[in-house]
Amino acid sequence: MTITRNLLSSTAVILGLTSSAWAQDLTVSAWGGFFEETLAAEIYPLFTAETGIEVKSIAQPEDSAWMTQLMAAARAKQAPADLSLVVDEVLLRGNEVGLWAELNPTDMPGTQSLNDGYVKLNDAGNAYGVGALAFYTTFVTNTDFAPDAPASWAELWEPKWDGKLGIVTTPNSGLLEVTATTFFGGVDILETRDGIEQVIAKIAELKPQVSLWYRDEGQFQQSLESGELNAGLYYHDVTMLSVWDGLPVASTFPAEGGIVSDAYWVVPRDSQNIDAAEQFLDFMSRPNTQALMARTMGVTPIVPRDSMDLTDEEFSAVGSDIAPIRVQTHIHLREGDWLETKYQEMIAQ
Repeated sequence: MTITRNLLSSTAVILGLTSSAWAQDLTVSAWGGFFEETLAAEIYPLFTAETGIEVKSIAQPEDSAWMTQLMAAARAKQAPADLSLVVDEVLLRGNEVGLWAELNPTDMPGTQSLNDGYVKLNDAGNAYGVGALAFYTTFVTNTDFAPDAPASWAELWEPKWDGKLGIVTTPNSGLLEVTATTFFGGVDILETRDGIEQVIAKIAELKPQVSLWYRDEGQFQQSLESGELNAGLYYHDVTMLSVWDGLPVASTFPAEGGIVSDAYWVVPRDSQNIDAAEQFLDFMSRPNTQALMARTMGVTPIVPRDSMDLTDEEFSAVGSDIAPIRVQTHIHLREGDWLETKYQEMIAQ
């Protein structure tokens, strides 16, 4: 995935929850904490009011652990949820091993509202994943230290941050793509291992400025808000919550664009509630639902901007008109362990 979202989750009972246990309902899993709680409080009840289908909402763990649980459940011919929210890496990996049910796009007319590419079709024309939302990673700063917003990602390499940068410790954070776009003319250089090594070498130039290579997102957020860190890469939506709470932080989309990550709804192949799941996906894809998710959850809609009633202020709080930098998931999947090893060697040297 892109940056792995570490999440509050309740996992002890998940594998015991099969779709057959609630045949009359839908069990829907999503990233835990604020995200799952807001979906359950603000979005799912509207679906139930329209369709009469009750939604049982459960929190899922971080992506690699959830993928492991989904595969274990599939071997037991069970579905831990009727629908699950996954990042594109889990979507692709699961599709390769046949984890997802096949859905009929004509039974989900609302999905026609989504931007191109967000309904993933197999060779038979059936959907194995439907776009749910997008979220950005941006150049975040402590405004007590840096009152002026950075104009370019290139500023990350400047010494002005006083050795107090926070950078994600995994190679799929988007920093590879940012570096390739900013200094090498685009992401094409990442198609070869020699090119990847050139980009990693450029990232190594940041090391004197990095005081925290983080996996714990909460640690980074607290350190930025307190002034222990001056800048770094972090989620735009979470940073905006801090901004609205009056904390001294800012989220900036540099001229090269923010780093966008996509999330998809999938239906595990052993779900017994395919018809209800398709109704859910139809509802979640509509522009009015996408706009409500932007307002209540701070996520980026994946329908055309002019199809929603978001004000300019509301849209700028969750997205940008600047073309985004997209994590090259196919490269991260293809290079896998080799890329991880090279990246961690760079950090450790």
